[in-house]
Amino acid sequence: MRKMVVLGMVLASLLLFSCSLSPEQEAYARTLELPDLKLTNATYRLDRGDNEPLSVTASEISLYDATNKAILSNFSFTQTRADGTLLLQGRAKRAEVDLISYDAELTGSIQVEKPSDKLLVEAEHLVWHHEQQHLLSVGDEMVTLQFEGNKTIRGTGLDIQLRDGDVSFTQLQEGVIVL
Repeated sequence: MRKMVVLGMVLASLLLFSCSLSPEQEAYARTLELPDLKLTNATYRLDRGDNEPLSVTASEISLYDATNKAILSNFSFTQTRADGTLLLQGRAKRAEVDLISYDAELTGSIQVEKPSDKLLVEAEHLVWHHEQQHLLSVGDEMVTLQFEGNKTIRGTGLDIQLRDGDVSFTQLQEGVIVL
């Protein structure tokens, strides 16, 4: 009986040893988990030259070179013209940003405001497509949209084209849109 227990332990050890990662694979796996750069209480200014600059202030910004991703925690952002006019502002608890396209997935207590259109979006989960200036809600998440300062609509399936102001919902829960 004792020989069987020892044999079982030896076989289990060989199996576990044969399935372990090589040192190179282990180091690469660790680089995907750990950020290449972590900034705490930081402000980052994004200016690609094709749009007005975007300024982000976050309690933490983690940058991952291997995946071209950034993770922002407890952040706010503003976008202003050169003359100081506020174009866009907002905040959220977390965002995962693609550093190539600048598309992002935002989660947790999200607010996005476009003052020139008197537009405020509140949600728990949104997706941002940077090139199209397109903001979408995810799944059946409830979204609140305030516009013209005093009108409120709540619904699911939000789709906003911030560039031209087109707004649609797949289903309205509260409020009325008069055309």
